[in-house]
Amino acid sequence: IEINGSLKNFSITVHHKSLPKMLNYNYEDIHHHIEKMELPVCIGQDIYGNPVSWDFADLETLLISGEIGAGKSSLMRVILTTWVKYNSPDELRLVLVDLKRADLGLFYGIEHVDALCFEAKDMRKPFALLRAEMYRRGDLLLEHGVTHINRLPFQLPRIVVVVDEMSIIKRETDLVEIIQQFASQGRALGVHTIIAMQRPDADLLNSALKANLRVRISGRQADATNAKVAGVLGAEEIDAAARGRMKIKIDDVKEFQAYFLDEEACKEMLLPYKTRVKDPEPQLEVVPQSIFGLLEKEEQR
Repeated sequence: IEINGSLKNFSITVHHKSLPKMLNYNYEDIHHHIEKMELPVCIGQDIYGNPVSWDFADLETLLISGEIGAGKSSLMRVILTTWVKYNSPDELRLVLVDLKRADLGLFYGIEHVDALCFEAKDMRKPFALLRAEMYRRGDLLLEHGVTHINRLPFQLPRIVVVVDEMSIIKRETDLVEIIQQFASQGRALGVHTIIAMQRPDADLLNSALKANLRVRISGRQADATNAKVAGVLGAEEIDAAARGRMKIKIDDVKEFQAYFLDEEACKEMLLPYKTRVKDPEPQLEVVPQSIFGLLEKEEQR
């Protein structure tokens, strides 16, 4: 039963179905649903059995939050693995920041990945290069008299910046400001942002940044205050025993069961897309010599 609305004007919805307790991720099962999308996100099912999905090319910023064990790591694996399998490196470039040193190392050596950073000091070089690329793309839009990279006479790849556990760099104000710039200015330039954190931070998620996070997903939150900061009202009511149970806010808030993808299955799926097989050392910064090098082809036109 769901009750929505105000004290004087409300609706009651009675569901005859319940969410599944577990949904294993299978790319082949979702491919027919996402095949017309440019940058597809398909992350689970709602109470009606409908896929929870959207095109990240249209809704280009995402906040993921929730307590430990809520399923954030699996959700991130699902999103990134789908992109690696669906998009070619000419269509998508990834800048990954794993400040927990826990999850995104699985994507080391993937041909789509331009940078994989584990510490704040590792982030400055790729972020500076990406900001320069944004300025270059802005100049291209002016030169060709268009307002979005999709309207250029040539293709530029989408670039997605993923920052896992952003709260760790809270005091690195220069990096926080650049991330805010990616989120606020990246849409027309094909630069997209995913921010993940365990406990939503009201100082980090200020009104300016929250206004630019168009999709918000939350696992269970400790209380209503945290749920409000996360931008997903009711997230504190999620059953703590239901692993992978989440709520998503796009227009309205919807509860869903997220697909589950464990590390070993993810590794196996990613293996065909690896150019380097050995796992990175924990302190390693991975920045190829020619970050966003695919774009340099356009400069020669």
